[in-house]
Amino acid sequence: MDIAGTDPRTGDHFDYYAFVPEPLPTEVNLSQATWTVASLAAEALGRLNQACTQLRNPGLLIAPSLFKESVSTSALEGTYGALPEVLEARLPQFSPRTPEVKEIQAYHEMARLAFDWAVDRPITLGMLKDLQRILAEGSKKPPPDAGQIRTRQVIIGPENCTVHDARFVPPPPDDRLQAGLDAWQEWINADLQLPGVVRAAMAHYQFECLHPFSDGNGRVGRLVIILMLLRDGSLPAPSLTISPWLLKRREEYQDHLLRVSQTGDWNPWVQFMCTALREQCLAHVEVAQRLLDWTTNLRAQLDDRRWGGVITKLAEQLIDWPVVTGRWVVETFNVTLPTAQNAIDRLMNLGVLTEMTGSNYNRVYGAKEVMDLVDSL
Repeated sequence: MDIAGTDPRTGDHFDYYAFVPEPLPTEVNLSQATWTVASLAAEALGRLNQACTQLRNPGLLIAPSLFKESVSTSALEGTYGALPEVLEARLPQFSPRTPEVKEIQAYHEMARLAFDWAVDRPITLGMLKDLQRILAEGSKKPPPDAGQIRTRQVIIGPENCTVHDARFVPPPPDDRLQAGLDAWQEWINADLQLPGVVRAAMAHYQFECLHPFSDGNGRVGRLVIILMLLRDGSLPAPSLTISPWLLKRREEYQDHLLRVSQTGDWNPWVQFMCTALREQCLAHVEVAQRLLDWTTNLRAQLDDRRWGGVITKLAEQLIDWPVVTGRWVVETFNVTLPTAQNAIDRLMNLGVLTEMTGSNYNRVYGAKEVMDLVDSL
């Protein structure tokens, strides 16, 4: 459709066109090859679910997955932070070292809240607006309309490009955008005879195409994939990441999104996203087993030495929180500082913890093997 306006950065008037997608179909004609890939993705989700049920502590996969997703989904939008710095910033006495880490933390907070809500709430525009507000508040440059459907025209392309150089121009911020979003919300909550993995792929495309917010659409849209799989029972717990896989194929991911708009053919996109889900599920199954082996081995070492008390409690926390300080141990387990430091020192002697700061004050200790396993997802 034709659009016209003025670029607020340059004051130049433009006449161009935007893409307004058709509502998502209730039935979709996919090739046999696509259905096969979708079936393999659903099967892999089942294997991940089985792996999770065998874990004594579900945090062995849920917490590491969310940290990795927080870093990777932000990197897809050009916000980079190292996993150890993100983990360190969770500690009570530490602040994010960089604005980027603060923004990644905001995604982490947003996702945790979303997973809690998804237990008994449908996915709605109201929910997503609340989540986007949390994400925007952690941004270096929060948009003025945080938590609201955008009221200005946006474009997708290189930074500071004009509308004529844009890769894609989403719908204008008028009744057509709102109508598209209302139809999207109805579709994702409707009782349709489509596999969960196919629905999640199609819903993600439509969300990105509509681009409802001034900022954060990619991160919120990828979170919706996991929320949909949680809501339909394909995923019983938020133990899956998808952004690390997409980050390695960033250009291909963006090209596939654009191609659906250009051709109307769902097959390449659905195959691409189902492949992402399948391969990430299998990677998580492997990491879950390795984390389980790590905890089993650590527990055996502690038992051999007849170490218990705070040392055992601290060791059990290292999957969910693999970066600690003496003060954190004191506050978490209600022990004295000498007791806390003794537990840390013993785990350092075992090679479980490594001092990360190289300083004499505010020392930070990390379970490097756990962090390496999480980073491999």
